[in-house]
Formats: sequence, C-alpha cells, structure tokens
Amino acid sequence: MKMIELREGNVFEYEGNIYITLIAEHTHQQQRRGLVRLKAKDIRTGKVLQDTFRSDIEVNPVYMDEMPLVYLYRDADGYHFMDNSTYEQFVIPEEILEEEKGFLKENLEVTGLFYEGKVIDVRLPITVDLKVIEAEPGHKGDTVQGGKKKVKVETGLTIQTPLFVEVGDTVRVDTRTGEYITRV
Repeated sequence: MKMIELREGNVFEYEGNIYITLIAEHTHQQQRRGLVRLKAKDIRTGKVLQDTFRSDIEVNPVYMDEMPLVYLYRDADGYHFMDNSTYEQFVIPEEILEEEKGFLKENLEVTGLFYEGKVIDVRLPITVDLKVIEAEPGHKGDTVQGGKKKVKVETGLTIQTPLFVEVGDTVRVDTRTGEYITRV
C-alpha cells in the first residue's frame, strides 16, 4: 500500500511503528511528485506524527479487530471499558486517549480497536451529547453574525457555542472536530 492510498481511520505500519491515520491530505504540485500531508497517532504511545511524505512511499496495512465497548470510568490506571456481551473489562492508558478523553462520559458506547488481542484505541461515535456545567454570560453587542461564547461541558472539554446556551443545557458535539452542532 502506498502513502497516497491512506484515508482517515486507516491503520498502517511505518518504520516499525503502528499508526492510525487522523488526517491525510493529498497534494500535487506542477511537474512534481505528489505529496501527502499526514497526521497520524502511534497506537502504542499515543504520540502524534505530523509530517509531509512523498506519495509513493510504501506502508504496510494493519488489520484491526473491532468490538463494541461501553465506557465505564477513569482512575489512576487509565480509562476502563467493558464488553457488554462477555462483561470482560479493558483498560487504556490516558496518554493513548489524549484526543478522545474530552468526549468520554459514563455508559458511552464506542468501538474498541484490537491488535494482537489487546485493545489499543477506541473509535468514538460521530456525535456526543454533553451537559454544560460552566458558561460565560452571553452579551449581544458588536456581532454582525451569530456571536459565540466558550462553555465547559461535563467531561472538562471547552467548546464554542452560540450565545443562547446556558448552564444546565445539553449540547450535541461533533467528536471529529470538537464543534458545537445543536442544543438538545
């Protein structure tokens, strides 16, 4: 498999490490080879690789097993998930779920990604409903279009929302971008 064939969510091996593709942008300059701007997360360490590669570089595809899991809780060991059919529990260290942790709330159903029998990452649903616990006061003023304000949700994540969102409201958030979608 060549670097140009990578899409978001693909898992591949490069230089002995296994990565999951977060962003892959393909560009082509006039009379030159194509390039791939890649952002990928190392599934063992959680570190993010962000670089530009020639499009003809070979990578090895890695096939992962997927299983539905439910998020239970977080403690000093990491984030705990459970398979609802077998009641088996899995722990993922906090550093691996650096980008996902702002969307995890109790009883959230996710897809566990397994490699060689070990859970190494989770895939979140596209949207998550979260309760607002802190909100700046919304002041209408010099806004030409709809104004925005920062709010903090139950998981500790801070997002931008319209001025009418108040403490106690539940908002729907896109887990891919971290953006507000609607009030629920």
